[in-house]
Amino acid sequence: MELSDSKVELVARKNKVVYQDGNRVVKVFNGTKPAGDVFNEALNVARIAETPIKHPHVLEVSQVADGSWALATEYVPGKPLAALMAEEGADFDALLEKFVDLQVAVQNTPAPALLSKQKEKVASMIGRVKELDPSVRYDLQMRADRMAAGKSVCHGDFNPTNVIVGEDGELYVCDWAHVTQGLPEADAAMTYILFNVEYPEKAEAYLDLYSKKADVPKQKIHYWVPVVAAAELSRNRKESEEFLKSWIDVANDYE
Repeated sequence: MELSDSKVELVARKNKVVYQDGNRVVKVFNGTKPAGDVFNEALNVARIAETPIKHPHVLEVSQVADGSWALATEYVPGKPLAALMAEEGADFDALLEKFVDLQVAVQNTPAPALLSKQKEKVASMIGRVKELDPSVRYDLQMRADRMAAGKSVCHGDFNPTNVIVGEDGELYVCDWAHVTQGLPEADAAMTYILFNVEYPEKAEAYLDLYSKKADVPKQKIHYWVPVVAAAELSRNRKESEEFLKSWIDVANDYE
């Protein structure tokens, strides 16, 4: 894959740089990213294409000049919902309601049969977090093992940066690397954690609104917060390690 000289960097993360390059968005991963993970993300998007969820479609998976893997998807003209929320004078609450409505609609979509199972993925991720006390890790793995086999599309990283408000007025969901077939309330628990990072003053408003619109008791969402926080620790993002551990510390609060 070749990128043009006119490419524009959109965002840089520890393991990737994302560019807009003409009518496509290209994620260029660093050299440590396994090819299997990149192809799996492309496969996830292909499976989501079996649903009515609006999203950018995959265009290409290949290597760039230095041998790193890259994933190209369609460019959707518009703005990330996060950018709209950050604008001066933005009606954050109205945008939050759109966000929650979209999340509930995504979760109400029956999952394609071949999506990974949330229960298995979460339990496996927790098992890799060796810095946790073994008794705590065991308790959280057992909690994950009791997770019902949900049938919903669970994005796994549903936050305002991954929602594009298109110029056509439609909402598009991007970044399907972590999608699974599973329980909506566990998926909402991950979003709740993300709101506590990026919008801490609005995290409870998100939880209240989601609980109402999805008709799910907040206690069910709180129950899964320590579990998904422990799973996130397996990604070795040192900047969020202490924050995630603080959520694991409340593991017994909602028994």
